[in-house]
Amino acid sequence: MAPARSTRSTRRVTHSREQIVETATAILDAEGIKGLTLRGLAAELGGGLGSIYWHVAGKEELVGLACDELVGRALAAAESVGSAGTGEGPGDARDDVPSPPLEVDLGTTDPTVVAAATQLRRIALALFAQMDRHPWLPGQVELSGGQPNGLRVWEHMGRPLAAMGLTPRQQFHGSTALLGYVVGVATQMSSQDAIVDPALDADEQLDLVVSRWQDLDATEFRWIRSMAEEFRRHEDLEQFAAGLDLLVLGLVRQALGED
Repeated sequence: MAPARSTRSTRRVTHSREQIVETATAILDAEGIKGLTLRGLAAELGGGLGSIYWHVAGKEELVGLACDELVGRALAAAESVGSAGTGEGPGDARDDVPSPPLEVDLGTTDPTVVAAATQLRRIALALFAQMDRHPWLPGQVELSGGQPNGLRVWEHMGRPLAAMGLTPRQQFHGSTALLGYVVGVATQMSSQDAIVDPALDADEQLDLVVSRWQDLDATEFRWIRSMAEEFRRHEDLEQFAAGLDLLVLGLVRQALGED
């Protein structure tokens, strides 16, 4: 009798890891974490579970690989902008880093501080862009759960703060505030998108919210009513960048000893 051969060595692999991760990411974008199953992924790919288990041990590892890809794109795009001075990521127009103009005066021309602040801004904008495209991603980029993706982003945000000359405590507080802001705003915006009426376009959705605010009690909600038209004209990226710039400005002032 011929000796038995290793099942793993003879198993036919019908899909590459890249194909598996790309398809899994598309399912995550459409259906979220709960909507991703390995059987559903296999059906989408048109093969059996064997080709998936050849590359990943299970769903958790697969989600981690998808996160690694997207976080890597964000960090690489931010680095590419920094080194090349362009808005394009590495070979993929979808990885462009949005670049709304800085709305605050940093109050310094110190090249080290300016470069560090600029890099912080690029990283945050690139990460937010990926989270905006992939609404399930914010929940996978957190520090409390110890996910490696969150730790990678934290590391890259922390380095510019150290370069500014901030104290360790300032670096800790500043980096966690920045990461919390990016994840929090992206989560909030994706939650809002999940409850909108798909039959309405963006302008109609804004009109609906504005009309609700304008119907509020004029005494109790005087300030909110005054914000209704501002909300109608707002853009999500501009809103995100404005808050980000306030955080970056505060860190720069700390670095300059103005806190």
